[in-house]
Amino acid sequence: MKKTAFAVISAIFLLVCSFALSSCTAYDETFTEISENYYNVADKATFSARKGSFNCEITVDFGKTQTFNRLVLREKTNSVLSFSLRLPASSSPFYGNDFIGRYRYCSFPAVTTDKLVISVKSDTGWELDRIEAYYIPLSDAPFDTTAYITAKSAYSLSHSANAPVDTFNIIYSAYLDKNAEIRLPSYYIDDVKISGEDILSGSVQNIRKTYPRAKILVTVLGDREFDGDGLSLQQRHSLAFSRKEVLSANLIRLIEDHSLDGVSFDYEFPLTEEDYRIFADFSLFFSQTLPESKLFTAAVAAWCVDEKRLSPSALSCFDRVTLMAYDDPDERGCHSTFYTAFSQLKRVKAKGLPLSGILLGIPLYSKPLDGSSFAVPYSECADSIPMFSNCAISENGGEEKLCYFNGRQLVADKTSLALDLGLAGVAVWHYSLDSQDPALSLIQTIRRTVYPRAL
Repeated sequence: MKKTAFAVISAIFLLVCSFALSSCTAYDETFTEISENYYNVADKATFSARKGSFNCEITVDFGKTQTFNRLVLREKTNSVLSFSLRLPASSSPFYGNDFIGRYRYCSFPAVTTDKLVISVKSDTGWELDRIEAYYIPLSDAPFDTTAYITAKSAYSLSHSANAPVDTFNIIYSAYLDKNAEIRLPSYYIDDVKISGEDILSGSVQNIRKTYPRAKILVTVLGDREFDGDGLSLQQRHSLAFSRKEVLSANLIRLIEDHSLDGVSFDYEFPLTEEDYRIFADFSLFFSQTLPESKLFTAAVAAWCVDEKRLSPSALSCFDRVTLMAYDDPDERGCHSTFYTAFSQLKRVKAKGLPLSGILLGIPLYSKPLDGSSFAVPYSECADSIPMFSNCAISENGGEEKLCYFNGRQLVADKTSLALDLGLAGVAVWHYSLDSQDPALSLIQTIRRTVYPRAL
């Protein structure tokens, strides 16, 4: 039954993607952190063919036996819909995923071979270009797995949870008002109203019991209206941030009162350069008043990083910056593809943001390919998404929609890229959307990628 369902999903997916671009595209270069530190063992590789129509296989000949665990593929077209890799002596692939496009970075346990078979699926003609292959050893550098978690989820967190997390960032528990005061909203849980103070205290206590070694931060937001202020998010933020001394004192009190390890901001859409300036000025001031043992982080969109918005120097006051590499759909309607992460990291590096301070954002939810606004938790479809796939059909309002997720292999690839580039880690949005099955869990997938020897 599952095989039949997956065949239907794949057929729909190919149909949806049939308008993929077929024109030539510019090539993207591998990050110098990889190409200048590791030898490309495919520098003399030859192809049995570089192009094909629809579905076929090609063989890559390395000229001699090589060992590698990363493979870079590129297209001259942008029409490959899925592909897989196998050894000539095997009928089963050891790797598979969706698009190749301008740049695709594949990660897998090391293989040793002189030849590689690439199986390509497409609904039109395609042509591959340069190939690279590297052996990149495990890194022993610190690598943080951060999970955003809602206040309600944290308050009800099961003590038997086993998905390993280094840092939790509690969301929807603390808000700014225009006077730079911190508001803690109450919630109804099992029809019982619980105060904001108790929600946050209980959330922190619950996380500490379940994850005694994890650091706990709280994200402070400004997207709730208090006292009928009638202000936009930007206006409320800027008024609060302009009261630097008051807001700093209130944030430090919040940290102390709730035994937090730090605070974070999620500040994506200021309207003007002045809004950015006010936020940057406050952030620098607060970073200088915050105790050295506490963390100060922020989530930013790639397009926010430039000299007119949030410059690298303005962002240097943060211990970590989460790059929100999700939501923006590509020409197929797929959000948070591998190329999304790759290109956004390229952009912020080119702007001068150090990679070592970045957490790569990874979504634990899908978006429909037709552009519908709803999101589907990964947990709802995890058991219907094979290892090498990213799509599933989900029902919303009585209508079935084809949705694009980050499946296990794609999450492993993004995590490997983050590791290989020396990023600070990855950050998932958000914890309760993950599967509780350890074999399907994306947080567990991240951990297995970072620490394979622990298996």
